[in-house]
Order: sequence, then structure tokens, then C-alpha cells
Amino acid sequence: MLVAGALAGGYVVGSIPVAWLVVRRGRGVDLRQTGRGQTGALDALVVGGFRAAALTVALELIKGAVVGLGARVYDGDPWFAATAIAGCVVGDAFPIGIRRGRRGIAPLVAGVVAALPSAWWAGVIIALPGVVLLGMRGRAFEQLVALCVPLGLLLGTRDARTLGPAAVIVIALVARNRLRARHHRREARRWTELADPGVPLVVEAPRGPGRLPDS
Repeated sequence: MLVAGALAGGYVVGSIPVAWLVVRRGRGVDLRQTGRGQTGALDALVVGGFRAAALTVALELIKGAVVGLGARVYDGDPWFAATAIAGCVVGDAFPIGIRRGRRGIAPLVAGVVAALPSAWWAGVIIALPGVVLLGMRGRAFEQLVALCVPLGLLLGTRDARTLGPAAVIVIALVARNRLRARHHRREARRWTELADPGVPLVVEAPRGPGRLPDS
């Protein structure tokens, strides 16, 4: 029951579409119907401007911090807080009613910093060499996540039970990263095909009195 409650509570908060709400309230625009059809801070910046993007980032961080601190106050066990944070990450990456979720990074960072700061510092120390050598894109990002999240939680809390929530976090982040990469490749291929001069452009001639003369 504790696991289900922590995951469910974190998921509900994590799935709140902050950028969609900010832009909808400020501009009356549905982000799902614009541009990339996504609801992240970048989309809020493009549609709503800098203030909307800054507010989105702040609220996303608050969202993760509320989940982490709330779980820690309710139950002082680090494992319980890690479980709630895992639910928040899943909700952010795969929210209800939104086809493409966010990356899940903001609530993870804010939640761990607020509730499990020692785990945060352990993860950062482990991640630094990898970030310098490999960067934070593509498979390098996935490898760093798979290494730093479980080791950071384990070393920071000294509780082996946090490996369960860590696995949930890793799966959610890697799955969302791969879906985003697939979507970007599909979009790049589509634009390349549209821009290819070798693809014939078919234009239907108007009919009636304004019909173009035959060549």
C-alpha cells in the first residue's frame, strides 16, 4: 500500500502539464495544437515568451520539490521519498492526456535536492567525469542515467531498497529519451523530403474560365 500510494501520489503531481496551463492561461493557446505538439519549457518559450518559459521551469522544479518534501515529511524513510519521486518522474515523462511528455529531469533534480540532498551530491560526483568525457546527449545520457541514479540513491541514502525506485526512474528517463529521439528523426526525415528538389511538386491547374493554358 505504501508503494502504491507513493507512486500514485507522485504520478498525479508529476503529470500536471505546467507549460500547457501557463500558456493556456496567459495566451489562450493549446500547446498540443502548435508546433511540435509538446508541452515543455521550450514550447512555452516559443509560444508564450520568456516569462512563460521561466514560470514553467520554476513550477516544474516546485512540482518535484513538493513531491520529495511531502513524502519525506509523511514518512521519514528515504526509500519512501525515492518512491514518490520515481512516480513524479514517470508522471512528468508520460502524463495522462498528453501525447508527448517532458523529459522527467526537472522533477527528479528538484525532488532529490529537496528530500535527499546527499543522494544528489553523490550522483553529481559520479556523473561529472562522464559528462566531461561523453556529454549529455543520446546514448551517453542514457548510460549516465543508468549509472548515476541508482548509485547516487544507494550511496546517498545507504538503503538498498532505493534501487527499486531508481530502476523505475531509469526506465522512464531512457524510454522518454528514445521516444524523443525517434520523433526528432521522423521530423528531420519529413522536412528533408519536403526540401528535396528531386521530389516532383504536383500542382493542380484551376478549372473554369481561369484555367491555365496548355503548355
